[in-house]
Amino acid sequence: MKKLMIACTLLTAFFTAIAQNEIQALRYSRYNMFGTARYSGMGGAMDAVGGDFSVASTNPAGLAIFRNSEMSFTPSFYWVNSSSNLNGQVNDDYRFNFNVGSLGMVSVYNTRNDKGFISGTLGLGYNSLVNFNNQTTIRTPNGTSSLLDDFTWHANESATLSPFYEELAFDTYLMPYDSVQGYYWHDMEYDGYGQEQVRIVEQSGYIGEYTLSGAFNFGNLLYIGGTFGIHAVRFYEDIYHEENDLNETVEYFDSFTFREYNSTRGVGYTGKFGMILRPINLLRLGAAVHLPVYYNLTDEKFTDMSSTWDSSTGFNDESASSPNGIYDYKLSTPFRFLGSAAVVLGKLAVISAGYEYVDYSTARLNSYDYKFFAENNLISSVYRGTHNVKAGGEFRLGSLYFRGGGQYRMSPYTDSRNDADIWLISAGIGVRTQKIFFDASYTHSLRSEVYGMYAYQPGSYETSYNDFAGNNILLTLGFKF
Repeated sequence: MKKLMIACTLLTAFFTAIAQNEIQALRYSRYNMFGTARYSGMGGAMDAVGGDFSVASTNPAGLAIFRNSEMSFTPSFYWVNSSSNLNGQVNDDYRFNFNVGSLGMVSVYNTRNDKGFISGTLGLGYNSLVNFNNQTTIRTPNGTSSLLDDFTWHANESATLSPFYEELAFDTYLMPYDSVQGYYWHDMEYDGYGQEQVRIVEQSGYIGEYTLSGAFNFGNLLYIGGTFGIHAVRFYEDIYHEENDLNETVEYFDSFTFREYNSTRGVGYTGKFGMILRPINLLRLGAAVHLPVYYNLTDEKFTDMSSTWDSSTGFNDESASSPNGIYDYKLSTPFRFLGSAAVVLGKLAVISAGYEYVDYSTARLNSYDYKFFAENNLISSVYRGTHNVKAGGEFRLGSLYFRGGGQYRMSPYTDSRNDADIWLISAGIGVRTQKIFFDASYTHSLRSEVYGMYAYQPGSYETSYNDFAGNNILLTLGFKF
């Protein structure tokens, strides 16, 4: 399968004609589960606490903590603020999204025994693992380069033009061919740069896990459980790039737009196993392992381009579109290993913490007609094992519950220049009665990325440094029966 590079970050990110690469492997392997409002309010540190439907996706042994059957529904109100910095020019943007954080039901069978097998629990539902929704605007005058530089040097180095990129520039007369000199060129190479650039990157979609879980309580001492998970992937990306000769510094040229649409749809399967040990009443120790998720994915790609010219030239405005590119492939994500502990102070308070190890360098791409040797080698070299930690607490005052927590998710990149750490802080409140409960939480997250717009020559990239501040409000309504 021919790989056609067009843009690159300082480290790893690039777009391809059929864009299965290390970026895909990380995107569908790195999770930040929403879950219920209680789970989110405690910073996700529920793995050893249990008694909440969210643990079906983290440590399913926690379902055995339930004493009564219940069902719950959690809508999510999510918005993210973004800030881009290209050549010192800062632009802000935001995007709002509504989705389902969690929907689940647990059914408990109590044996009424005092020893041995105490109870069994069956869980069925859905947890949101990733929300891809965000929007970034990059806007700046550029006196040194153009996206057309990327097109021309790739065209001059390749025997053929990519129908998704260079061929569109040629068809819209933005990249003529000099038959005498034997190379492609564009106007700004000769007349100078200075055009205004605008790029808007809009992403949407999610990864959600449908779970079927079972858990068992042995003597109120040992809890074990397992989950069969089905992952649904929906990812959509629309990239709009425009360059305008606002100051009329480029002869003939007025403007061009380039638009790229990428999407991924697919399904994956995984298994999760966990245990919780309660050696004394106030202490719970948990451990879990998540098998790799085996995805069957389909990528779709489409691009188009248009050009306009100064009215005095008499040139016609032009437009061109690519074919619709579709490709099927497979992805296996890394193993995940989790450890957790919780101190339960009767009915007064809970203090808990959790640890997760994930080695992103072990993700692998595969297909029936292409073995991804180069891409998998790149995954092994640019990614690493990560140590993720979380902690939280819950304090009870009568029927009211107050919660707080936080998470740190380590950057998966081996190169420290790409600081992709994620920090989260959260708080929540809840009201619980014998038959009904209501919880609310707010989570604030921070992350950064190094975003390569394009390579204006081999090894030199036009790079934007982007920051994202995510905000998530979860509301859980539950019923016990």
